[in-house]
Amino acid sequence: MPAPRIDGRPVGRVAQLVEQGTENPRVGGSTPSPATTLYVVALAFAGCTSDTCYQLCATTAQAIEPCLGEWGASWDDFDAASRVAWGDACRTDWDNERLHLELRQVSVANEACTAAAEDLGQMSCDELRALYFHP
Repeated sequence: MPAPRIDGRPVGRVAQLVEQGTENPRVGGSTPSPATTLYVVALAFAGCTSDTCYQLCATTAQAIEPCLGEWGASWDDFDAASRVAWGDACRTDWDNERLHLELRQVSVANEACTAAAEDLGQMSCDELRALYFHP
């Protein structure tokens, strides 16, 4: 499966999560104005916890963890030391990607993360494996 892309740029874990649970998997983007960037950074430092993509990172890590034994895998196979480390890396990927989005695009991405979280709750280990485990 090719790496997820936004405006031709490869993106990380969050974009993959969002793509899997939405009908329209593309979130367009452009370089935000300095004011937009400052606003997004301010939200991040203010401890804004309503970011559903942050929450999706943790939810996905929790969904993957019980499947590891079935897959004969460990978090090392995901380039992470633990579930928490994978979630932290996912949130870091989202932080980096979010800085390149306009506020309206962040809102659309969060809506997509909400939808992806709902779909995630219905996925089997086999479906998760197809999406995330590529030894």
